Amino acid sequence: MIRVLIVYDISDNRKRKKLSDYLKSKGLSRIQRSAFIGKVTHSLLMDIERVIPRYIDREHDILHIFPITDYTLRYMKAYGKPLADIAGEEQRAVVTI
Repeated sequence: MIRVLIVYDISDNRKRKKLSDYLKSKGLSRIQRSAFIGKVTHSLLMDIERVIPRYIDREHDILHIFPITDYTLRYMKAYGKPLADIAGEEQRAVVTI
């Protein structure tokens, strides 16, 4: 499995909500309003990459997918109040300051 961080800036509210719902349905955890983290299989990552064009206007929007290693996750820090629906391993691994 691969841990990924997906962050996006989508101008259309409806598309942004649909993408958020889609990522949640795939088991990713929201860590900010437009950022999700989670473990995915290679095939699920390919599925996510395949559906992204449905939600992105290439002229105005952007979406990034970052692979996150265990080493990187171990040293991640969050400043402020995390969102309530961070769950599982990601919540335990991130230090909130």
